[in-house]
Amino acid sequence: MQELKNSMQTIDKAVTTKENRFMSRVIRQVTKLRRLLNKKVLLKAVETYVSTDSPVNENLVAFVEGVADDDVMQIETPAPSIQDTAKSAEAEKKEKEEAAFQKKLLSVPEVESLVQLLVTIYLLDKKYLENAISCASSLIQRAQSFNRRTMDQILSRGYFYWARCMELTGKSSQIRNELLAAYRTTALKHDQIGQATLLNLLLRNYLEFNLYEQADTLMRKTTFPEGDASNNQLARYLYYTGRIKAVQLEYTDAFLNLQQAARKAPQQSALGFRKTVYKFSVIVQLLLGEIPDRSTFSQKGMIAALKPYLQICQAVRIGDLGAFHRAMQEHGDTFKADKTYSLIVRLRHNVIKTGLKKINTAYSNISLEDVCAKLCLESVEDTRFIVAKCIQDGVIDATIDHATNTMMSKANLDIYTTSEPQMQLHKRVAFCLDMHNQAVKAMRYAENTKTEWESAEERRERMKQEEERMNSMDSDDDF
Repeated sequence: MQELKNSMQTIDKAVTTKENRFMSRVIRQVTKLRRLLNKKVLLKAVETYVSTDSPVNENLVAFVEGVADDDVMQIETPAPSIQDTAKSAEAEKKEKEEAAFQKKLLSVPEVESLVQLLVTIYLLDKKYLENAISCASSLIQRAQSFNRRTMDQILSRGYFYWARCMELTGKSSQIRNELLAAYRTTALKHDQIGQATLLNLLLRNYLEFNLYEQADTLMRKTTFPEGDASNNQLARYLYYTGRIKAVQLEYTDAFLNLQQAARKAPQQSALGFRKTVYKFSVIVQLLLGEIPDRSTFSQKGMIAALKPYLQICQAVRIGDLGAFHRAMQEHGDTFKADKTYSLIVRLRHNVIKTGLKKINTAYSNISLEDVCAKLCLESVEDTRFIVAKCIQDGVIDATIDHATNTMMSKANLDIYTTSEPQMQLHKRVAFCLDMHNQAVKAMRYAENTKTEWESAEERRERMKQEEERMNSMDSDDDF
């Protein structure tokens, strides 16, 4: 209850000063409170912070009492000592102050909404999804009835957990229109935090049903509020946009977005999110023709999840089409569950190109039958067309002798005579500059800071003192 009490005090400070940064602090504390929630604590919170005249009081009590009893360790209350009895007067005074403060909080709607949010989270964790949906819907309606900017962050979290409960109950397709209407409302109210949350919920909803065209249209016609959104919401948005751009064949932008999402995600938690991001990041990097670092697959907690993708990476690196097909057959269900299967299918061309590059480097003259056998292709005729296409695209520098049915390699060009080193340097410099810009955008400054400028009289006095000091220094030098 002490943690909850601290959150309520922060809410009171936010309402008094009308500073949203205090509400942001409360929302961050919800994660810590979530681990401490139980039936007894929530019933006490409803009794303490929700007025009996409130229309949601009875429903909250019914929701909490409907949950099976928690296994909470009973702690014996020690008997009052003589010293405690001596301090009873001071304790009574403190209790009166706390009672007055609690009475004041009963009139603050943000306090009631926070209790509703905690009950919703508790019901979600205990798998009482229908009750959680009802509680979240009540929270949204109640919060929307107050036109208060300090309510925006609690409202956005209410939408988040409501959409999550609807998704777990298989009703995601029913909430799309309501999310769109809510997004329009937040845009009209200039609610930046609500826009960020609802935009991510809409993109997630579209991607769940593979509606990439609609998701791409929404992404291009909206602007994500990077300055006001939380780091977690920005990481989610970068992940969703990375997936959309990967499907749209914009691999460079997709890889940059996925990289930023992995960097901005919490490094000590959110392991599931980081696993998902790295799965897509590895595939997109392979589609770009690059090989991920081995350290990517050996990160703590990700070794087992990324093992199928390591096999795909190894097949692409050595250009072994047979190993690629075996990995696809062995882990096909995993790739489909991760929704990376359609992207991995595109890697077949990369495997063939890598294999051809190795053959072109190793052999100055090789028959197409041998190329077909090394690449595990279906026929020599298919091999002829594939080799011709790679030559036309500039993948390999070779020619086909149709008379002898062979592929003849040309002398390898020194890469340092090309513009490739310059392009790689440009890419690294651009990456460093982008990281600097992101760091500048993430900086926070104290609000309402007033700089006290000196008056003309004070400036004349300061100049006079400096002149006297310079004269004394000159006289010392002469002496």
